[in-house]
Amino acid sequence: MTEKIDTQGMSGPSQKGCTDNVFPKDADGNPIYPPANFKELPIFDDKERAELKEIFLEAMREFQSYPKYPPSPYRLDELQE
Repeated sequence: MTEKIDTQGMSGPSQKGCTDNVFPKDADGNPIYPPANFKELPIFDDKERAELKEIFLEAMREFQSYPKYPPSPYRLDELQE
């Protein structure tokens, strides 16, 4: 199987007068792209957001209330031998 796939010419020939990806250039020669106007799509409403905030704060308080464990008598370099 000596055939190879030509990946360099897969886009096809260029069309005359096609200016889809041609943007104006600034003084340094960098392209000036059009502004990106994103539409905000909120996942949670205000009530759900407040409820989630309370859940997270409660979980953080519970995590902080656990006793601190004493340091281990073993060191990592001793365990790796």
